[in-house]
Amino acid sequence: MEVNQMHDSVVTINNTYWPAYRKENGTLVDLRVFDPSDRSPKPRLIFRPDALRETGIPEALIEAAARSNPPGLVLFEDVPHFKGCDNQPTAHEPTR
Repeated sequence: MEVNQMHDSVVTINNTYWPAYRKENGTLVDLRVFDPSDRSPKPRLIFRPDALRETGIPEALIEAAARSNPPGLVLFEDVPHFKGCDNQPTAHEPTR
């Protein structure tokens, strides 16, 4: 039996788990859910902002997913790592 793995990692957002796909420039997170009206053996995935709000997904992520094509996918781009940035002084003075 052949199994096609649809995603290669999982992302946790507010204690909910979402399939993710590792790309060379970031991680693509799929915020689509199964269509509740599709009773076929392979129900289609749809973007349902109302369902995401009910699970506590932040509004900014829902808005980003709504603007994507297809709706429901969000790419979190990797942040380049800069050597030496962790030892730079901050602009704020300590509070103690």
